[in-house]
Amino acid sequence: MCFHQIPFQKHGGDHIVLVGTVFEALLRVDNWCESRKHNWTCASLRLAVYEECSQRRAVEFAVVLKAVLPIYLLVGVGMALRGFKVLTEDMEKGLLKMVIHCLYPCLILDKTLGNDLVRQSSVLAWGVGLGCGLVLIGMLLSYLTGMILGLKPGTGRRTFCVSAGVQNYGYTAIPILLTLAPVLGGDERVLGVMFVHSLGVEIAIWMVGVMVLTGSVFGNPKLLINGPIVAVILGVGLSSTEGWRFFDLENGPIVGSVTRQTMGWLGACAFPMGLMLIGATMYDFIGKERLSAKIGIGGLAVRLVVMPLVIMCAAKYLPLLHELKLVLLVQATMPAAVSPVFVARHYGGSPGVAVQVVMATSIVGLFTIPLWISWGVRFIFP
Repeated sequence: MCFHQIPFQKHGGDHIVLVGTVFEALLRVDNWCESRKHNWTCASLRLAVYEECSQRRAVEFAVVLKAVLPIYLLVGVGMALRGFKVLTEDMEKGLLKMVIHCLYPCLILDKTLGNDLVRQSSVLAWGVGLGCGLVLIGMLLSYLTGMILGLKPGTGRRTFCVSAGVQNYGYTAIPILLTLAPVLGGDERVLGVMFVHSLGVEIAIWMVGVMVLTGSVFGNPKLLINGPIVAVILGVGLSSTEGWRFFDLENGPIVGSVTRQTMGWLGACAFPMGLMLIGATMYDFIGKERLSAKIGIGGLAVRLVVMPLVIMCAAKYLPLLHELKLVLLVQATMPAAVSPVFVARHYGGSPGVAVQVVMATSIVGLFTIPLWISWGVRFIFP
């Protein structure tokens, strides 16, 4: 798709907005010229359309790579801080609680309060439904892959099922989504849609994921009462009423506007801190776990080959809001999430298996994320 504006300073500052396929853009050019009855031909404009689309396709890989590299640098900083004993295990526990129960909820509230997209029932239904449903598909495919690889219950099959089935739906996706949204006709409101989608992912992890690891029937519903989930529900609820206006930065009362500004500042710290903590967690397992080729290859096959196709097909063929398609585009390319490592630790799983899946998909993801997104843009938005 070509999202582009061509200004005409010589003709009173007129402009034509070209949105859609190349054919649609060319048709808009012809209609624009005819409606204004210009004497000059549209040849130069038609050429500009082709050049713009070509340039845009050429920079997609570079744009995505530029968004991905800082993510890996922040993870590397976290690993270095742990290696030099600046970020100790005792510090990590407190910082992790701060991120989960303070910084991340502040980011969620800041991006959902007053966000007109999260008020739409279709966004809520499709967002939560796909967030949960696609993760369940990922877990099912991971479980079948584990069986094919010969993994046995008690030796990592269930942990592999959960770890390879869940993508990194939060910290890693945020900066990439913020970079891509303006290029693909969106804005930062898309983060609100992503957080609605994340609510479905959380439900899948804490209900089905814990059920898989422990063998309990309903997982652990109490774990659904946590900072991020409460923030999503509160943000959507206030945005669906007039309650969000109390926190309006421009027109709200001083107490509400100052609180909103504070939430924005705290929220901006969430994903840098989260990424550094991911790096610290990864460092702890380097050299401590015996690497298994079949776990690494299986994780790569599910997370970076099969699931990207599944999620992108859902984005292309389902009747979804444009912003939700953007969210799914980014989610499809993500490596395995780190949260299953902590889930496996606490619920009798094999954290070493989860770490191997995370490490393998994260390393290879540095190269596959830009490639998948470049291809996905053409596939989902032809």
